[in-house]
Amino acid sequence: MNRKTFRFFIGSVAFAAGACFFASCNSAGPVFELAKDGVPCAVIVTPEKPNGVEKYAAEELKYHLDKAFGAEFKVVGEDNADVSNTVYRIYLGATKAAATAGLPGRPFEEEEHLVKTVGPSLFLMGEDNNMKYEEVGRQGLSRRCATLYAVYDFLETELGVKWIWPGELGEVIPKRRSFSVAAIDRRASEPLISRKWHGTGKPTGKVLGFSTPEAMARFYDAQRRFLIRHRYGHRRYIVTGHSFTEWWKRFGKSHPEYFNLLSTGERKPLYDNARGVTMCVSEPGVWKQKVADWKDSLTWIRKRVGGPNECTEWVNCCENDYAGLCTCAKCRSWDAPDPRFALNDYWSGKVDKKYLAALHKVEGNYGLDRVCGDTRWVLPKVDPVKERFAAPLSDRYAKFYNAVLAEARKVKPDARVIGYAYDNYVEAPKETRVDPGVVIEFVSRSYFPYDKTESEWFRKHWMGWRKAGVKDMVHRPNFMLAGGNYPIDNGRLILDDFAFAYTNGMIACGFDSLRGSWSCHLMMDYALTRAFRDPLRGYEKAREDILSAFGSAGKAVARYFDEVEAFSASWTEEKVRAASTKNITGGRTPGGSFPNTPAILGEFYDDRFFPRMQKILDEATAAAKGDAMVIARIEYLRKGLRDAELTRNCRIAQKRYDVEKTDAAKKAFYRSFRELVEYRKSVEGDFICNFHKAARSESRIGWPHGKLNKEYEVW
Repeated sequence: MNRKTFRFFIGSVAFAAGACFFASCNSAGPVFELAKDGVPCAVIVTPEKPNGVEKYAAEELKYHLDKAFGAEFKVVGEDNADVSNTVYRIYLGATKAAATAGLPGRPFEEEEHLVKTVGPSLFLMGEDNNMKYEEVGRQGLSRRCATLYAVYDFLETELGVKWIWPGELGEVIPKRRSFSVAAIDRRASEPLISRKWHGTGKPTGKVLGFSTPEAMARFYDAQRRFLIRHRYGHRRYIVTGHSFTEWWKRFGKSHPEYFNLLSTGERKPLYDNARGVTMCVSEPGVWKQKVADWKDSLTWIRKRVGGPNECTEWVNCCENDYAGLCTCAKCRSWDAPDPRFALNDYWSGKVDKKYLAALHKVEGNYGLDRVCGDTRWVLPKVDPVKERFAAPLSDRYAKFYNAVLAEARKVKPDARVIGYAYDNYVEAPKETRVDPGVVIEFVSRSYFPYDKTESEWFRKHWMGWRKAGVKDMVHRPNFMLAGGNYPIDNGRLILDDFAFAYTNGMIACGFDSLRGSWSCHLMMDYALTRAFRDPLRGYEKAREDILSAFGSAGKAVARYFDEVEAFSASWTEEKVRAASTKNITGGRTPGGSFPNTPAILGEFYDDRFFPRMQKILDEATAAAKGDAMVIARIEYLRKGLRDAELTRNCRIAQKRYDVEKTDAAKKAFYRSFRELVEYRKSVEGDFICNFHKAARSESRIGWPHGKLNKEYEVW
């Protein structure tokens, strides 16, 4: 033993038996041995007082090792004398042994993790928040769990573990009897500062879709653990989202000049919802008030998190959830010339109060979108020149972001601004240079179908903002809202564009939204989730991961996914529009949008689709040759397919009742609904779908989720 090794021995494992350690160091064999002939050779060692991340990491490591080797691995505190009986140790987090060994060496960068062997010890550690165990993986202020990421890195890279979907059945943990490894020395950080799915928080209030609150909680807990394993989270909390929602309440009376001047000559919300009002972005008072609010927020944010790891220097200027509306002379002077202003009724001054009132009465808020917003999905009889895409306001919003940034820098020289490229200001500005201190959160104009036309449009305008001077961008599309609980896969194009964005300034992503239809959206949702931590990995690698879970049935399952992908690609804008306008819901809302996805199910899937897909799964089951795990995974796909089929049947029965208005048709609809609800209850523990989200959409088209019905009991 040389002096360096001896010093390490004295400092990091002084409690171990010297003879045992000496024998290990001088014997021929591996640097680190995890198990031999099914017997653990290593013990998992945590700090004496582990933080929440280290506790969670120990739990996850033990769980996977126990499953891989069919044995019980021991977890002990670093002060526990029991480690003296074990030569090989896995040290998790900020242990004394790591410090004695000189680890991590240079200080960790944010979210950086280390996987390293030193003699007979394996160190898994990283840059963590000192959070509680139950806080791991929660959204909110910065959640940095790099010690946990080191564990996942080791499990994936050395042991071949994969996580394909939420729950135990989606865990691919290769079985082993023995495992040893030569020297490892690996450091890595997550490629994006924030990696988020929207819509993952456990809902509060009334439970729909699941039979009990506990059943719903189990789904959300399984999904949360799955996402954590794929490094879902952020090292910098980005303060973003619609940021003027309370302004009408706060300033509507005292500062009407802050708000949009409608083409009717009024400064007020376009419709009766104060969240729908937009700003007069050329008004200096808006810039100053926004910076004043941000300045006030710096105090409470710093007090809450006690550190510099939040994006406190970012002023959130993201508009409300609506198209830009202000027609005042100064805002209009900020717009770049475009022929669409003259072609659009709102911007050319042809819309008066009477017109707006009539449009709202007939078509609701979707009708108001027709006036000035993006109407690609929701409206019938659209003139593609006059109404399809509203006149672009991107130059005025670019000037607005620059103006707020200039104000913010008076308070904090390193201030930055984050603002949307959204709705009728998503297109790249034509004339305005954007300060590099502005971060643009790019919200693609459409979400379904996602085709080559949309991909080309996305790339053109993403790069347009970059050419206008934007250095950093956040990818925040809506197209994952599509598909409800039925089979869909636009993942190949989505992944290609994700990689494109990453190589062109994407620093973070936040996808709206995770439907949780894991069985029917598996290829698309897994591929994107996996890409959050490896943006250039691509769709085909993700496909290989999934197919590897199906063993000898892989070829048949591949055909199943091929069918879903081809079918999804056959849905054109024209077909979607035709189906949506044939399925008006709520009296005036076109069907098939994300709040009412099941409305179009009867149109898209004919009677042959589901039997054909089930037949492919039958062939996969035959190819599995009795492999119980593979057969169970095929059944997972089958259960999601069956749920989609029953949902379609229910929609067809509902439409028949809507037309016939007979007692027989009503009973048939409720029988179909009852069959669907009872089926979901039988499979809710398999995590095939977020039935709460499915039920919310179905409730919006009149399905009696959660309601008392005298004939058919409580749903």
